[in-house]
Amino acid sequence: MFSQSQLYENMNQIVKLIDYSPIGFQTSTLSFECSASTFNTGLYTIPRYSYVSINNIPYSFNEDITFVKQSNLTTEYLQELSQQKLLYQGQYQEYPLYTAAGDDNETVILDTANEFVDHFNINVYIKPFKTGIWEQFSSTTSLYLEDSISKKYEIRINGNYRYEIKFGNGINGQKLQPGDVVAIYYLKSLGAAGEVGPGALSQGTPSLITYSTLQFNNILNNVLESQRFVTSNEGSNFSFNNTSNSTASKTAETAEEIRRAAPSNYQSQYRLVTSKDYESFIRTNFANFITDVKVFNNWEYVSKYLNYFYSIGIQDPQKTDRALLNQVLYADACNFNNVYIIVVPRSNNQSLNFLMPAQKEAINTSILDNKMTTTETVFIDPVYKVLSLGVSDTGDFEPELNTNNFQLEIIKNVSSRRSDLSIINDIVNIFTTYFSRATLKLGQTVDVRSLNQQILGVNGVNSYYTVNTENNIKAEGLSLFVWNPLYPENDRSVVTNNIPLETFEYPYFDNLDTLSQLIKVTSTSTVFEVNEY
Repeated sequence: MFSQSQLYENMNQIVKLIDYSPIGFQTSTLSFECSASTFNTGLYTIPRYSYVSINNIPYSFNEDITFVKQSNLTTEYLQELSQQKLLYQGQYQEYPLYTAAGDDNETVILDTANEFVDHFNINVYIKPFKTGIWEQFSSTTSLYLEDSISKKYEIRINGNYRYEIKFGNGINGQKLQPGDVVAIYYLKSLGAAGEVGPGALSQGTPSLITYSTLQFNNILNNVLESQRFVTSNEGSNFSFNNTSNSTASKTAETAEEIRRAAPSNYQSQYRLVTSKDYESFIRTNFANFITDVKVFNNWEYVSKYLNYFYSIGIQDPQKTDRALLNQVLYADACNFNNVYIIVVPRSNNQSLNFLMPAQKEAINTSILDNKMTTTETVFIDPVYKVLSLGVSDTGDFEPELNTNNFQLEIIKNVSSRRSDLSIINDIVNIFTTYFSRATLKLGQTVDVRSLNQQILGVNGVNSYYTVNTENNIKAEGLSLFVWNPLYPENDRSVVTNNIPLETFEYPYFDNLDTLSQLIKVTSTSTVFEVNEY
């Protein structure tokens, strides 16, 4: 009988006892490519909070970006900037100044009702009363882990969805003194309305706009000295492009998500030691652009991941294109004592998707401060398994086979008054729900038996077959082709039973959007046996 707000508030208070801070809203991110022209040779810095406007949808940098222009006046592709940085949907806002009273663990409430505030982009600056010079404080997971001089603050979203920014008490974290001035900047997002598609940055001529207020300029000059900042007039010297969609934004954790996440966070004690620690950390902090994550140690990487490639006939899997890309960008020369991270990116497309280089860099940078110093993180790509309707009389199929030649033949009860279209829609919904990116997991078992039962449970369905329309070969129930899209010649099969996937394998259904065109409904007559006495 409790309302959702009451459930959230109660759960929020309960997990506070074990020092868990629920994760709030996370905005969309965008991988991009950037070129610069007109600049002379030299070192330049794009100041933090600068943004690019795409049809009045702002995407901002959340840090200072330094790049080197290596040639005079010519257009130059900024490779490091493009591969290592992300744009975050939203525009930074300047919160009214707060003057400290000097209390222990003084807390400032960020009252931003009805606004989408990105959880990981709230920045705090302090101007001590004694010096009058702005200093930047940084966020910490827990003030209890800090010493007395640490310039840290702790962020927590409370039961009313307001952010509490708490400072130290002089024992754990530096204490605010009476008269200290607190300046807060936060990223205000448009939510789902701010998501954009491929090529959005190349529409029109969006230029870089530097963030500028009198207060912020004073802060920047105090915090960063002797920098050659890019000015607003030079913003038009940049050109941007994006080849992929922005990631989807992520709503604040629900009461149920908090209940699941809090125990693993408590067990890790903010350290990254076990595989579960890494998985929980990445899943929590990057929910806006990942769907699922698995972490392997050396033994699992060799005995499972590499062994899969050897088993399908790939002689040197470490020299394939994707493996070499990850090795060059993220791995060091040492190939042992590594932590191997497999991530499935969050995407609305049912297709082959890999994390962008800048997204991997964001995860890697965030891990550095929490991981064991003796380990190195290495990214490896998931092995995708594509499923489609398919039946074969030989138990195999050709990789180049046209999967549109297979369909489901639904035998409809003659007594059913349901339309063929409504039956087709119900069956499509079964596949769409089961193969949704929101529910699929790495290493799951594809439950073909459950799909069979659900299809037979549709009102009006008597029985059904998977049919090859070219030679009219039929298999009763659901028959599927399964293959690796990168190595279709090496790994392919026809299955009618459940499909147990390896921990590093991730399924998706081929051409799910056009599945309705591959379902045909026909009628059957009911036969009665009459016994004479």
